[in-house]
Amino acid sequence: MHYDIFISYKRKSLPTANNLYYRLTTRGYSTFFDLEEMRRDNFNLQLLSNIENAKDIFVLLEEGSLDSCKKEDWEKDWFCHEIAFALEKKKNIIPILIGGFQMPSEDFFPDRMKELCLKNAPEFNFSFFEAYLDKLIEKDYLLSKPNLNDKATSVFKFYSNENCQIFKEGKLVCNIEGMSDEPYYLPVSRKGDYRFKGVNAITGETKVIKGHIEADDEREIEIEWDNHRPFNPDSFWNESFKIRSSRLPVKLGNVTFEMIRVEGGRLLIGATHEQGDETENNEQPSHSVSLMPFYIGQFPITQNIWELVMGYNKSFFRDKEHEIMCEYQENAKKIFSKLENSAAFTLQNVRSIRNRLAHDSSYWLDLCKNNVDMQIQSEPFVAFEKYIHYESTDRCHYPVENISHDEALEFVRRLSQMTNIPFSLPTEEEWEYAARGGQKSKGYKYAGSDSLSEVAWYRENSKSTTHPVGEMAPNELGLYDMSGNVWEWTATPAHSYETEAMSDGNVFIRRGGSWWHEAKNCRVSRRYASEHSKKTSGLGLRVVIRENVE
Repeated sequence: MHYDIFISYKRKSLPTANNLYYRLTTRGYSTFFDLEEMRRDNFNLQLLSNIENAKDIFVLLEEGSLDSCKKEDWEKDWFCHEIAFALEKKKNIIPILIGGFQMPSEDFFPDRMKELCLKNAPEFNFSFFEAYLDKLIEKDYLLSKPNLNDKATSVFKFYSNENCQIFKEGKLVCNIEGMSDEPYYLPVSRKGDYRFKGVNAITGETKVIKGHIEADDEREIEIEWDNHRPFNPDSFWNESFKIRSSRLPVKLGNVTFEMIRVEGGRLLIGATHEQGDETENNEQPSHSVSLMPFYIGQFPITQNIWELVMGYNKSFFRDKEHEIMCEYQENAKKIFSKLENSAAFTLQNVRSIRNRLAHDSSYWLDLCKNNVDMQIQSEPFVAFEKYIHYESTDRCHYPVENISHDEALEFVRRLSQMTNIPFSLPTEEEWEYAARGGQKSKGYKYAGSDSLSEVAWYRENSKSTTHPVGEMAPNELGLYDMSGNVWEWTATPAHSYETEAMSDGNVFIRRGGSWWHEAKNCRVSRRYASEHSKKTSGLGLRVVIRENVE
């Protein structure tokens, strides 16, 4: 089948691509819209064929969509490859600039893609999607014509509280983003009864979903998944049990993250002398706090942990998390391919290695040490060591962001249920005490240094994005990213130091600064108040344990 319109997009733009597909299809336009997850075997040839036969190519662009263009191997990125191919075939390309994204200059692109910056890109606004399409048609930007006889008028609108996939007759028909404000639109060609299978992307749980639809009908289907059950339902937090160790590994499925012990004591916080003249009124006066021992996360909560607990991920930079996962998985495939072709290992040995690594990631280090004579040395070993580390810990992952205070509290509740450990958000006193290094504090302006570039991703070095946690130097306690990368919610309602915090407040303190803030906002004493519903691409969280700590 030939399609008049082809939609090209990155994974992060999937909701907008689906919305566009729905609106074009219901107007009678023949539109091709694929899911990346459906790309198998010779599907790449089908994609290029559909581009060649299409009259119009919609290219969805938002922050980060074109990052791969700056790499030497940019042609391996399918999104870039599709654009270059469409340009070479002289197709009518219509860029959609999402979220205020501005088209880069010609110098940004490789030679085969430079022409993209010359294409007409009318201003796009989610709130006026229909008006936007009307404008394209009115100005003759679209070469395609609708066929009202083929107009799809029956549409299922799927919502889900967790990430899931929907199958029909064994075929994947859509991926649903959990807790999305926009539904996933699925146009269907006939009225009648439909039967779908839903698969929870986190737990693997399945549901049979039935729906009836009439012609010219739009039917909403809301899929509700139960809260995740604890991974260790037979283990309970014993009130008489006290935590004493310097570190507490927390195992969550196949992921382990570490809580670092912070010894109690007294410490001066607020507008202390090293903070200089950059302090704000709400940081004054400096004052002493006395805290009992507690544990705090070595890193901010990362996207893999958030998704495992909450069942969805709405981070602005979730596409980068997906890309790094694919990179490490590709390294793993290359390593095992070389192992299978090595005289030093039989296929049975390789399978044994796979199985053992699934349960003991440290085994890979032993394998490296004992087989240095093999023809697969430094580069592949390092690459796969990163993959194992990525799979089993929170280091190497991007911090979760774009979450409200209410969502942060719900995460803490679910994490506590799943692990049987009483987690909490830190109070701002706990946060600043830990950021300053507690009883090991050396009086730094930022968390771990007086030189911000050593310990933080911020406006001057971040290149307008978050970064995987743990890439910068830690502070005195071995805590990473407490300055920069993402702000972190605290449990403390907004108040001045001269008044007590109101327990029922709707405005809460966040700490630490972020990738898009200047240096002064990344200081350890900086306090910033935000409404509990506030969400930004630079706002995440870190957790603490304060109960049963000896």
